[in-house]
Amino acid sequence: MAQKSTDQNLIQVGIAMGDITPSTPIRLGGYGARSKAEATTAMHTLETKVLVLGADHEKPAVFITLDLVGLSDYMTTNIVEGIRKSRNIDPAQIAISASHTHGAPEVGNIINILQYRGETFSDSLLSQEQLNHIAKYNDQIIATVLETVEQAFEDRQPSIVAWGQGQAGFAKNRRTEGGPVDPALPMMRITSPEGGLRGVLLNYACHGTTLTGAVNEIHGDWISEAKSIIETRHPGALAMIAIGCGGDANPNPRGTIQDMKTHGIEIADQVDRLLNAQLDTLTSVPECKMKRIDLPFSEIPTVEALIVAANKDQTIKGYYSRLALDRIMRGNPIPETLSYPIQVWAFDDEMAMVNLAGEVVVDYSIRLKNEWGAEMLWVNGYMNEVPCYIASERVIEEGGYEAESSMYYYDKPSPFSTEVEDLIVNAVDDLLPARFKENRPETNRLRSVSPEQDGAIYLHASEAESIGPNIKYMPEWKAFGWFNTEDAAKWEVNVKKPGKYNVYLEWSVDDARSGKTFEFGNKSDRITGKIGKSGSWFTFRKELIGTISLRPGVNQLVFKSGDIQEKGAMLDLRELVLVPE
Repeated sequence: MAQKSTDQNLIQVGIAMGDITPSTPIRLGGYGARSKAEATTAMHTLETKVLVLGADHEKPAVFITLDLVGLSDYMTTNIVEGIRKSRNIDPAQIAISASHTHGAPEVGNIINILQYRGETFSDSLLSQEQLNHIAKYNDQIIATVLETVEQAFEDRQPSIVAWGQGQAGFAKNRRTEGGPVDPALPMMRITSPEGGLRGVLLNYACHGTTLTGAVNEIHGDWISEAKSIIETRHPGALAMIAIGCGGDANPNPRGTIQDMKTHGIEIADQVDRLLNAQLDTLTSVPECKMKRIDLPFSEIPTVEALIVAANKDQTIKGYYSRLALDRIMRGNPIPETLSYPIQVWAFDDEMAMVNLAGEVVVDYSIRLKNEWGAEMLWVNGYMNEVPCYIASERVIEEGGYEAESSMYYYDKPSPFSTEVEDLIVNAVDDLLPARFKENRPETNRLRSVSPEQDGAIYLHASEAESIGPNIKYMPEWKAFGWFNTEDAAKWEVNVKKPGKYNVYLEWSVDDARSGKTFEFGNKSDRITGKIGKSGSWFTFRKELIGTISLRPGVNQLVFKSGDIQEKGAMLDLRELVLVPE
């Protein structure tokens, strides 16, 4: 359960919700093959939710979620400017997240998709009525968001803010069978000083495409299902969901309403486990930084190349070429780069939230977490703007939809240059405070460990010898993973003060794999017990497991299975801490 806290751990937090379900029939975005008919019914209520962190004198941070397929420049600019005027807040303190549900109205960032239909594409504008509905909907969203932001500011009250990470498993790489996905489910828990749940903000890296384009009905996909279930289970609390680097991930299975509901249940179940897990308290408002960088396209087509493509290419590339030629003749050259916003919110030294614009593929999340640690990074995609897919060097070289053809849907002249990945990662590095850039051991090695000045002994995984066929050191987590019952970890400790020590274990384990027997100690004294639940493989927990006696001089301490009859995964082990009695 959520812990009570001292006044020093309290942050002023406000949460509010607004309804952004369209008030008129409207074309839906997301699928090029969807019917041209406007949607007239809604399966879910589309929502905007706003989380405000901090009092006025603390440079409060504003996090906004929207059940939308994307964010138009018109919408983002007017929301940010409206908040700046009313609250005198810098844009770096405003983060806007699109859920990327493919059941939401088109808002303008991929409006080409509404006109293009393969060989039946038309150069004509949308019907005046359909264009009116989209334009009015943009203004409806802007007005509702600004009103909800004000409600969240007025709702501020002292709260405990904590965060941790769980996992979900229904995302599947849609480019490569068995390809990479990011299973992390980071969650921020907002509670009253007495421990009552006020709200959660969470993230998962997966497209909102459980339902196909055959469904021409307004809906929020698995995102709305998850929010609804969480709020039903926790009356009075609000659930907010952002999307991670899921540009190349689809839900699996997909296609039915039951699939959508099942994915929502999986998210809600993980939230319940995290709500009762040992989370890290965030004690201050985030330090917010933002910058723009220019991402170069691989080539800028000539007028001659556009003429050829416009006349001969019946794909979306040919359609883009027709539109580009029209603009060039009106005096608007094709841009050579994309102005790309990157945002970092640093919460003390506990967690850094990286907000990336566009449909970011999973390689970015993997690389960022490998660089600066999976245990302290929260990575969002679809943030602040959705200009196009943000492909990695690997994906650009492989080609395909995310790297190439999608760019024409997004009104871009070509795939990106392969250098964009390094440009983005380097920009994140520039924005991250130095405290998040510790020298992280790449591998483990046995070394002599000595007590700290207070007598405590810290047995980090990186300072142990790994023994066995499965065990592997994971630098991004600073922990041993694949720690099975056949494996062990051994430390050498130079003890200056003999005596009894209380032993604290920091570990993680999937709840279904918990309960295996462990043994820790030396030849003369051992602690035995069972591995308790932590919430998930990504949720680490620290707990007193017993007391052990150490003799003066060098002690060899081993953590291993306590029952050779047990099989399979035991735990991920980060460290043991020995505190003198």
